[in-house]
Amino acid sequence: MLGLLFLLIASFPFKRLFRLQIHLAYMAMAFLTFLVVFTIVRDIAWLITGELAPISYVFILTVVSLIVGLINASRGPRVKHVKVPVNDLNENLIGFKIAQISDLHVGATIRKRYVEKVVKKINALKCHIVVLTGDIGDGNVREYREDIAPIGNLKSTYGSFFIPGNHEYYWNANEWLIVLNNLGTINLVNRGKIVKHQGADVLVAGIPDPVSRLTPNLDTKYADSASFKILLSHRPGIAPDAEKSGFHLQLSGHTHAGQFFPWTIVVKFVHKLSQGLHRVGNMWVYVNPGTGSWGPLVRLGTTPEITLLELVRSKEVRLIND
Repeated sequence: MLGLLFLLIASFPFKRLFRLQIHLAYMAMAFLTFLVVFTIVRDIAWLITGELAPISYVFILTVVSLIVGLINASRGPRVKHVKVPVNDLNENLIGFKIAQISDLHVGATIRKRYVEKVVKKINALKCHIVVLTGDIGDGNVREYREDIAPIGNLKSTYGSFFIPGNHEYYWNANEWLIVLNNLGTINLVNRGKIVKHQGADVLVAGIPDPVSRLTPNLDTKYADSASFKILLSHRPGIAPDAEKSGFHLQLSGHTHAGQFFPWTIVVKFVHKLSQGLHRVGNMWVYVNPGTGSWGPLVRLGTTPEITLLELVRSKEVRLIND
């Protein structure tokens, strides 16, 4: 019945209430997920104890989970400060700061006010560069141009760099690239740019998402002089190839860390690098769990995040939640 409700909401031709229609359809999806999970838990408890809990318990837990997840997702991202230890780091790059946002999904559920909140938090960090690692826009560009406009107010020492994710390609990546270029971000699809910081060169390069069917360019020979090389890749799975190409740090997203239970468990079986800081050979990889949310505006077991990465000479990795 709830499945039919989801289909009804999604297919009914609300034109003036399009965003509300999509939002309700997504919330029905989350409601159905929690309902199935708690029904299974109830049945397992019945097999173990021999007592069947009232079905009302399932509905209560479902509603509570949905409300908690909605509040957690709606209040916006936290800032996670990640110190990335680099062997023989050029002393001029100690303290170099990178703000990363990923999977913002500006569209039917993520609106202008949410984007303004993200931009305000990033600007307060006073970082050297901002990187946007895909799925920033999710939908028809013409409908969400105003919602994504605050991205043009991002401030950093050397600028903002963008690569599209799979969702931009689903909706026309070229249009999203044009809009984001007009907002001041630098397109790095199979391109690289040298950032000069206190006499040291930092390469910031990017590759397209696999759905684009473009061959990723991991050639860094043109930037052999760079003291530090950063790759922006929406999906983390390219990491072994990136490490072989000589990158020191890869920044990715895509996984949402599962976004809400039980997908927070499932995602770990689908993606080897599903969240956080990982070491792949001589390279570090950081997987942002998403600055926004896809589908249901629900986060349960995860939190939307802005990542502030700082290059350090250190033997320890420190995570600080601001």
